[in-house]
Amino acid sequence: MRKFVKSTLLLSLTAVLCLSCLFGCATTSAPDESATPVAVSPEPEAPEAAEPYTYADTIEWDGQYDVVVIGFGGAGAISASIAADNGAKVLLVEKAPEGDEGGNTRFCGQLFAYGHEDEEATLAYWKALNGTHEVPEEMLKVYTKGIAHMYDIAADLFELDKNDFFDYPSDATFVGPMSPEYPEFPGSDKISLNTLHEGRGDGYLWQQMRKRVTDRPDNIDVWFESPAMHLIQDPISKTIIGVQVEREGELVDIRGLNGVVLACGGFENNPEMIETYLGMTCTAPFGTVYNTGDGIRMATEVGADLWHMDTYESAGAYGTASFMVEDGERAAKMGSAYESGSVIFVGQDGSRQLREDAPIRHGHIYRNGVWMNPVVSERNFVVYDQAQADALAAANAIPERFLPQVIKADTLEELAGLTGMDPQILADTVATYNSFAANGVDMQFGRAAETMIALSGDGPYYAYEIRNIIFNTQGGPRKNENAEVLNGFGEPIPHLYVAGELGGICSLQYQGGGNIAETIIFGKIAGENAAAPKDALPVYDASAKESNLRFVPGAVTDIVAAAGVDVELGENEYLGSSANGMGGELTVKVTVVDGTIKAVEVVSHKETDGIGTMAIETLPAQIVEKNSTEVDTVSGATITSNAIIEAVNDALSKVN
Repeated sequence: MRKFVKSTLLLSLTAVLCLSCLFGCATTSAPDESATPVAVSPEPEAPEAAEPYTYADTIEWDGQYDVVVIGFGGAGAISASIAADNGAKVLLVEKAPEGDEGGNTRFCGQLFAYGHEDEEATLAYWKALNGTHEVPEEMLKVYTKGIAHMYDIAADLFELDKNDFFDYPSDATFVGPMSPEYPEFPGSDKISLNTLHEGRGDGYLWQQMRKRVTDRPDNIDVWFESPAMHLIQDPISKTIIGVQVEREGELVDIRGLNGVVLACGGFENNPEMIETYLGMTCTAPFGTVYNTGDGIRMATEVGADLWHMDTYESAGAYGTASFMVEDGERAAKMGSAYESGSVIFVGQDGSRQLREDAPIRHGHIYRNGVWMNPVVSERNFVVYDQAQADALAAANAIPERFLPQVIKADTLEELAGLTGMDPQILADTVATYNSFAANGVDMQFGRAAETMIALSGDGPYYAYEIRNIIFNTQGGPRKNENAEVLNGFGEPIPHLYVAGELGGICSLQYQGGGNIAETIIFGKIAGENAAAPKDALPVYDASAKESNLRFVPGAVTDIVAAAGVDVELGENEYLGSSANGMGGELTVKVTVVDGTIKAVEVVSHKETDGIGTMAIETLPAQIVEKNSTEVDTVSGATITSNAIIEAVNDALSKVN
């Protein structure tokens, strides 16, 4: 990542070292009186010491800005423009080509959450959303205060008349059920979904965010197709001093004098991270295809802590899943034509997965008192009969390009063979579902009676594989109320900030418009704080240190090898030991009179209390009673039992 030490500095230090050797190592000899006198030059002045330098001075920078913002989506646009408004010269880098920037903000419904000026109610509502998943109170207050006053904030940012903003009523089509999304929670009567004008999903909000960047060309440079690769960190203070960017095929080091803002989205396009953190292997993104977890990778490289890695938002349960698109391709939403009729959703073995008509809240379904993302199989299928196939065809529910993926079979057994399902499980699943449809009660998942129609007993049958949609992930670097990235000790990593869906504040249940609100609130905070002038970096001393090796092999160890136990022995008493106890050395004292074992006492051990000690408490008495070590071991304490027997045998071997 570092390229090389600055040549002028290297030459300066080398000169000092050479001069030191020249004057410090010269020898003195006796004068030769016959020699011709030689003029003696004045003693040279000592060289000037090199000026103190910082670690940043050891890097030959390819560019220098006050602030570097990574990611040209909503959060990046707000952070960059706010930093510019605070006097900073800003570089905004984006991995997507021009025209594809915007992140998920470009694709979302352009809605933001609003708390109608009631800070107390808004805070109560978001606390209920988090449930037992704690978010620091101070941070939550900053966030919810912003939501409570979002009309004023947005009007100021975008220079719009807030009287033109549109407040969606709870009975509005599609958006209404999310305005608020959790009406049962305290404070919900003050929560709604809103837009900058009466319109949804039209990109208007993103256009206003982008305009804040393009209106400031004197203060903001934008680089497209320039992914950030690594953060550059001062090894002494751990301050982030710059970013390594891939620019036109070349790695360049860009100095960020006052701060770096991570605003490059989540990891919904990174299959490895999806599997690691969400436990799924067949998903499709609904938004941008450029969110590949770059911010998570860069942040962890410099010691950032992570949070909310298992939290994500989705289009819904299977009724609004995606057709089987190619890896890296945006999801193709199936729609709601599968929530009613002779259709079921099954996993890879043919067992039914979940309620097909399940009410959803951003992909969360109700389970045991909380709204959670559904647990799905590795492979998932829609299964239906000819009547449902006719209904889907009439509704043009399957786009033409996905029709070749539909599998048709005359029997359920044949369908199972073509899809890899278990024939018996699939047959049992259909039979069970059909009984629910006949009785009007779904005993398994609670699907509404009016939506259930039994699958035909004659065939043909159909199936096709589907992907689970992911709108966005919430996980990423943990932050505080100042938008500062925190390390594993809860301390800010100096000069590093984060905004947007990367490390989002949502920890459990999500309110629609919450991400856009966070993008604006923490984008503004990150931009302001990143632009603020910072203290000078500490002086960098790269000189070698002499080691004091106090710890060398064999010098210090906390585990002691078996060395026997100092026990005073009386007449007819013998000491025995075993090194095979659960905790190592176990020692017994055995009393033997005329060939009879009179007593066995465990005098030293390191066995587990409540486990190994069960054998210590009972086995010695059994050995005495039988006058033999051929006794049963104690269940649950076999290792300790065997060690006691071995130690007693060792003691008996010493009897004359």
